[in-house]
Amino acid sequence: MKILPNPIATLVYRAYLRARLTRYTRDLQAIAAQRENDFHAERILHREVVAVRSKLLSL
Repeated sequence: MKILPNPIATLVYRAYLRARLTRYTRDLQAIAAQRENDFHAERILHREVVAVRSKLLSL
């Protein structure tokens, strides 16, 4: 038979876990957005490198 913990402690612990879950979810979303921005920046930079290399080779 399982002994039930203090209901107030259970509510506080649940609220704490929900807050952590929310914070971790926001952090993951921020990381994903940053990764997406990095990907776009890398593509733009790669395109510029290719253009400059092409111009250099054509001289």
